[in-house]
Amino acid sequence: MKYRSRSEIVRMILEAANVRQGTSRTRLMYKSYLAYNQLKDYLKALQENGLIDY
Repeated sequence: MKYRSRSEIVRMILEAANVRQGTSRTRLMYKSYLAYNQLKDYLKALQENGLIDY
């Protein structure tokens, strides 16, 4: 896989989360091609900015 910018990764996470009313962290990991620790960091940043709710 090619290098992805931070904004592209955020876009993939938000698209995966927007498909249903609720989704699991595992599904977000698979759809955005991230490891669990990376996903946790991105989710924390998204929550702090009000872009995603847990």
